[in-house]
Amino acid sequence: MKYTIKSGDTLSKIAQKNKISLQLLLSVNPQIKNHDLIQLGQIITVPNIQDVPVEAEFNFSKGTEAILSRARSAINHGINYKLGEGGTHSEDNLPTRNKLCDCSGFVCWVLGLNRKTTIPFYSKHGGWIYTDSIEDDVNSSSGIFERLTSPEPGCIVVYGNGPKIGHVGIVSEVRNGIMSKVIHCSSGNQSKLGYSIEETAPNVFNRADALWGRFVG
Repeated sequence: MKYTIKSGDTLSKIAQKNKISLQLLLSVNPQIKNHDLIQLGQIITVPNIQDVPVEAEFNFSKGTEAILSRARSAINHGINYKLGEGGTHSEDNLPTRNKLCDCSGFVCWVLGLNRKTTIPFYSKHGGWIYTDSIEDDVNSSSGIFERLTSPEPGCIVVYGNGPKIGHVGIVSEVRNGIMSKVIHCSSGNQSKLGYSIEETAPNVFNRADALWGRFVG
C-alpha cells in the first residue's frame, strides 16, 4: 500500500506499526538513500506481509560441516547486495533467485530457514527473521538460537540495528577461542569484490554488542 509521511513519522516507527522490518521497508523504497531523511508528505510503499509467501522449510543436516559447506557454496556467484532480498526459498541451491540478497536472507538460506516464517517466536516481529529479531532470539531462551559465550564454527554472529543497519553472518573459523573468519553477505564485500557473499576476517563484527548463537532449530 501507499503511505504518506506525517509529522512525527520515522521509518522505524512505520515499520514497527506495520509489523515489518526496517530492512524490508527500505528494500521496497529504493528511492530512500538515508532512512533518517524523510520528508513530510513524501509517499512511500509499505508492503503487506501477506504478499510474501512462506515456503516450506528445507530440511538439511544442521551439523557444522553441512552449515559451512552450504555457506561457502554461495561465495562468488555474482550475487549483489540489496536489503530485504534473498532467503525465501531455502530449498534452492543459492540464497536468491534474482541475484540479490542481504545478510539475513543469506543466513536464513544457509540454515534451511525462510525469512518470512511461521516459527512462533518470530510472530512478535511480524513473522520476519532479520537482524533485530535474530538478536532478540539469541537473547531469549525460547527461540531457535542458543546464546554462546564464545564463538564456535558454524554458529551465527549478529548485532542489531542501533543507529545503523544490523548485520549477521556465519562464523567459519575460530582460533584460540577468537573468531578469525566469517562468511557473510554485505555491502562492504560488494564494494571491495564486486559480489556480496564472501568468507572474510571478522572486522565488521568485532564490536561490543555482537552476539554468538548456535542454531538449535
